Amino acid sequence: MFSAPMLASEQTVVLASHVLETRAVVNIVRVAAGLGAAVFTDGSLTGLRPKAIHITELRWALDEARTRLGMPPIAYIRNPIAAGETLVFATELMELRRGVQ
Repeated sequence: MFSAPMLASEQTVVLASHVLETRAVVNIVRVAAGLGAAVFTDGSLTGLRPKAIHITELRWALDEARTRLGMPPIAYIRNPIAAGETLVFATELMELRRGVQ
């Protein structure tokens, strides 16, 4: 499902590929919930570093699907992500990845 199944919070640099894989799986969950695929900012992430907006959008997309499926909400550690924040942490992607399982 993921090329790097475990992202160590203090040792992993979050890559665009990690975000793209997570987007794909979140969209699979959305379809299973009877929702359309989410449209994300910076669709391909070509030449870009992952940004906080990418995580925020993934959260919105997954949260909507989980609600539709009757699943409990995810208690995100850093929620909300502060306005203007740009850093993406591996723990944030791992929260989302656990949320799709």
